[in-house]
Amino acid sequence: MTSTDAVPGHRTTAGPAAPAPGARAASAARAAAVLAGLAGVAAMCWSGLNHDVRYVLGGMRVAGRGGFSASGTFVHRPLAYRWLLSSLDHLTAGPVAWREAWTRLLVVALTAGVVWWLRSGLARFLPRREADAVAAAVGLALLFAPAWDFLQPEWVAVWLAVAALAAGLAPRRLLVAAPVAGALTSLVVLVKYTTLPTALLPLGALWVLDRRRGGWTAAVAAVATPAGFALAVAVQPREWRWFNELSALNPDTPLQNGLHLADLRLLVQTVGTEALMNPLVGLLPVAVVLLARSAADRRARWAWPLLTGAGVAGVLVALVVQGQWFQYHLAALPVLAAALWGLALARAPRRGPVAAALLLGVAVPLAAGRSLPWRTAHETAVHALWGVVAAAAFAWSWRRAGRPPVRYAAALATVLALAVPAWPTTPYSYDTRHSGFTALERAHTRQQLGRWLDGVRARIGPDTPVTYLAFGDVGYLLGNPTHCRYPTPDFLQRTRYDRSITRQASYRENLACVADPAARFAVLDTSWFPLPAVAPQVAAAVRARFACGTPVAAYPRLHLVVCPRR
Repeated sequence: MTSTDAVPGHRTTAGPAAPAPGARAASAARAAAVLAGLAGVAAMCWSGLNHDVRYVLGGMRVAGRGGFSASGTFVHRPLAYRWLLSSLDHLTAGPVAWREAWTRLLVVALTAGVVWWLRSGLARFLPRREADAVAAAVGLALLFAPAWDFLQPEWVAVWLAVAALAAGLAPRRLLVAAPVAGALTSLVVLVKYTTLPTALLPLGALWVLDRRRGGWTAAVAAVATPAGFALAVAVQPREWRWFNELSALNPDTPLQNGLHLADLRLLVQTVGTEALMNPLVGLLPVAVVLLARSAADRRARWAWPLLTGAGVAGVLVALVVQGQWFQYHLAALPVLAAALWGLALARAPRRGPVAAALLLGVAVPLAAGRSLPWRTAHETAVHALWGVVAAAAFAWSWRRAGRPPVRYAAALATVLALAVPAWPTTPYSYDTRHSGFTALERAHTRQQLGRWLDGVRARIGPDTPVTYLAFGDVGYLLGNPTHCRYPTPDFLQRTRYDRSITRQASYRENLACVADPAARFAVLDTSWFPLPAVAPQVAAAVRARFACGTPVAAYPRLHLVVCPRR
């Protein structure tokens, strides 16, 4: 050798070497990822919470100011979920927008911790590259969850399922892993009960990776789940009654009346909407094929479609049982699809599937962000484009070999595909339930309704007890106390659909709230709680107590009136 660079200890005077092109690209990619992450967190904090989560938080807040604890307040959710959200809510303070931003930030921090824990656990059983890919995809799917999914019981159940899987894998000692993972798995069930199929997902993954850990975790969960329910009933005896009466609030479900052809059509429509609005759900078959074709033996090749199909079927069963066809009932699918997609690209990267994810990640938010009339007029074209792209990616995934995607292209495509629901202009659904609700629209409505309710609060006094005859987000934004454990009068409102609810004990308790002598005003939503449509006994009680014909304040656009006590 003649170069002095090869001589140990020799110092060159040529100055530091220029960074290699690959190093510059890696640094630029990391910087772009950090900036994109910060932008995503800022957008999430600005967008706030969905109306259903506000319903739960608002109910617990106003009933809490009236003397009822979270355990004694009915907000259409089980005790475990009420306690979890109440605990999170107590860590925030300030105006509504600030509290929602803090809630988002807290969940981001907790999710980052759980994902890091999951990565550590997976790295004990999988190659580090695969563990990194799966954990990153799962974390992004949780944080970029559709606005309607975020913090719903189904989303919380998925979050707990990820934590259960991490707890089952990360600790080296089985005596630590199984009890913690089993307890977390029981919480997956207890946050809504219909989330039982979601609890099978971490148990299935544990069983595949370590059968001993999976078996012991399942045994602990089988004991902890009924024990947790018994504890809830011991803490709040009404929990047993509410558990039995909940089905009365949702009549005409397949569980009660059997499965009909109309239900199958709604099932296909709901799943199709989910696949369109979450591109990786639509590309889930592609991920399964890539994993099966990269499997080491025939048994493993068949295991991928069978186990994945069982997991998806469980989620769909929970959707059908509830029979309401809300998109958030499928909250487990985007996270499951993201996990399998990340693993597939780490094991068998292909340019075709990556290009499909990249195209859908750009095209879907552009189409979904248009007005509802435009979406309706171009519905066939949008679904056709999605179908062609998904079919092409599926066909490409069957190729035995192919060139891997350009470096960072797979990561970029995955992020774009997962970020579709997080765009401020993305609606809750493309053209089905709440297809006009977007983060922009929800924030605008919150600001308008919040300003009007601020004026109402200033007029009647912030501590004046009221009776709420409106959906829970009204109480969430007004904040005046109510002396009623049913802050949103679900049992009264549902009599507009089913008069048999009047036989329920909770209906009688709810009706007694109307006669509360401390309530000086009633806040009535004439669209959600139309007096001519509810049970005559309910309408008579409201009219006898409150003068809604001469309200002290009204917001006609949102059908709200504030009725003084007679």
